Amino acid sequence: MNGWSKIEKTNNIELIQEAWLQGYFAESHYDWNGCTWNRNFTELRSRDLALMCLGDVRSKKVLDVGCGDGTYAFVLSKLGAVVSGQDLGREQIEKANNRRYGPSNELKGKFVRGDARKLLFESNSFDCVLSADFFEHIDLACKREVLKEIYRVLVPGGRLVIKTPNLTYLRLVIAIKRAALILRGKLPDIHIAHTKNNPDNEHHGLTNFGEMKRELEDCFFHTPIFHHQILTRNNLNPKLSALILKLKLKAFSEHLIISTHKSIFVGVSDMLSRD
Repeated sequence: MNGWSKIEKTNNIELIQEAWLQGYFAESHYDWNGCTWNRNFTELRSRDLALMCLGDVRSKKVLDVGCGDGTYAFVLSKLGAVVSGQDLGREQIEKANNRRYGPSNELKGKFVRGDARKLLFESNSFDCVLSADFFEHIDLACKREVLKEIYRVLVPGGRLVIKTPNLTYLRLVIAIKRAALILRGKLPDIHIAHTKNNPDNEHHGLTNFGEMKRELEDCFFHTPIFHHQILTRNNLNPKLSALILKLKLKAFSEHLIISTHKSIFVGVSDMLSRD
């Protein structure tokens, strides 16, 4: 099949130079054979939407919080942004620093290793902040500290985009899978992937839109916007997918993609109080 429904598989993931950038993931969270990888175009579509929510980033200074190895920053530089990043992983930051951002590396800001609760950048220094695939790894208390730091480094009116798995959607999917197992006479002993040691507990900070909206507004970010995504699944009728998208049901968007802006008046007032 073509387009977003296209299916690509590989058993030679080591031959793909940028597997994560290209959207390759293990074929299954359960009973995986350890060698078959699928290219997830739905994930790539969600990444596209997150970057599109930043608007025109040409010549803008963009910070990637929880930047990992710099994949998102690398793509943003292809769109003309001047990119910087911060991550706690030593190897990830080393790889991020070894990338080339722009033909002559002229679109590179700085990539630093550090805890996101203390961003190592000056106040009011970025036009935009992106945080993708990071908030699911931190608890609520940590989220609050990170959001305060993001607010600090953004210019007044600066844009923030967050992409993270949608807990409401994941709970719905697990409920459906458990019900299906019960109907087949099996024990529904399954959990959301990457929780409860299934296969790990990396996503202990999964969240929903209501919680994120409250925390963002408490930090003087303007009314956050939830960006709906079309649900694409095997055997799901495209017309049904289109209807679900039209109804704007948050439970049927696989990711939380949220855009918001730092307050202008509060932001300027904060700057004046420090002068």
